[in-house]
Amino acid sequence: MINKDINKKYKLIILIALLSILILSYIILIVYNFKSLKKFEEVILPGIFIEDIDMSNNSFKNSKNKLNYYKKHILSKKVKLKVNSKEYVYSLDELGLNLNINNTINSIMDYQKKIGYSKKIKFANNRSKKKFNVVYEINEKKLNEFLNTLKVKVDISAVDGYFDDNDGVKYIKGSNGFSLNVLKSIDNIKKFFNKPLDNKMVIELVGELVNSNSNDNYTLIDTMTSSFTTKFNAWEGTRPINLRTGLNYINGAVVEPGEIFSFYKYAGPYNKSGYVFYYEFVGNGVCQIATTVYDAALLGGLEIVKRYPHAKQSVYVEGGLDATVASYSNGWHVDFQFKNTYKYPIYIKAYETLGEAHVEFWSNSKAKDGKTYSTESVKIGAKGYTTYLHTFKNGVEIDKSQITTTWYSE
Repeated sequence: MINKDINKKYKLIILIALLSILILSYIILIVYNFKSLKKFEEVILPGIFIEDIDMSNNSFKNSKNKLNYYKKHILSKKVKLKVNSKEYVYSLDELGLNLNINNTINSIMDYQKKIGYSKKIKFANNRSKKKFNVVYEINEKKLNEFLNTLKVKVDISAVDGYFDDNDGVKYIKGSNGFSLNVLKSIDNIKKFFNKPLDNKMVIELVGELVNSNSNDNYTLIDTMTSSFTTKFNAWEGTRPINLRTGLNYINGAVVEPGEIFSFYKYAGPYNKSGYVFYYEFVGNGVCQIATTVYDAALLGGLEIVKRYPHAKQSVYVEGGLDATVASYSNGWHVDFQFKNTYKYPIYIKAYETLGEAHVEFWSNSKAKDGKTYSTESVKIGAKGYTTYLHTFKNGVEIDKSQITTTWYSE
């Protein structure tokens, strides 16, 4: 019984001794670790990186010098700028970025102050790692200059739609443009570098679409629906000048469905640039162009809104198929007008070949519903003419209607 008690006491003493040794060892370890961690109040812990730069065991003071040494390397890193479906690659330095070394190191200092004892032990024993991003600062003036230079490269001017009438008439659709928004792009770059960065530095820049002035309806114009030609003496003093000027003013006119075309709106008044005066404000020869338009409109089956004849029958068309125009200094003018009764726009092509004035109406192949037209002039009396419009479909005349009766006073 006594031996059992002695054994129990002996075991207890051994247990207490071992426990004391363990506690003492733990205390010694804590004291040792505490003393070894004391230096990390001024030194960066092992396993701390700034991007790909190992800053372990560098004093905070020296780490600033070390980071400054790697400055050129860091700022040579490439960033991809995406704009208008294209990509451009530049260095951080080219963008106007610099390192904020103090704030970068201070972020490590703040981190080391906040983490607990056990976490610091892991770092000290190389059992933990942490990567810090560089804190960048942006030179806005340099960045602004950079983006304005890039803007010249990426901006695309809008191309308006236009008619190509070199061979017939064809409408070329416009294309939209693009404009880089420098201020909004600067904001995007700032936001990007104010957040944690990944290895792939890709920034979306901001821009706006620049709409072109284009009309899809004009692509429907594919056929010459009517035309008319009148002849003139190309060497007859100044008259040919006025004919060419009148043609130039109406060439390219577009008449929308339901719109009334005014010859005066495009070609008048007849004292403006290009005309040579005949008397007062009447340009001799302009009436021949109005007449050519009039007959082209008739052959297109279009509605005539205003038409006035000359006092004397013209030599370049049959009687009753002429149209006169004039303008005067008091603002009064004589106009010729027709209405586009098609469901499609009309493009007027007007040009001169040697001694001939040509006017062509271009629209859609379905505009006239398969009909064709011809005019007829019938003389009545000494100075009168009645004109008729013949309408054909599939080669068969389906209508004959009176256009007008014209009496000449001279």
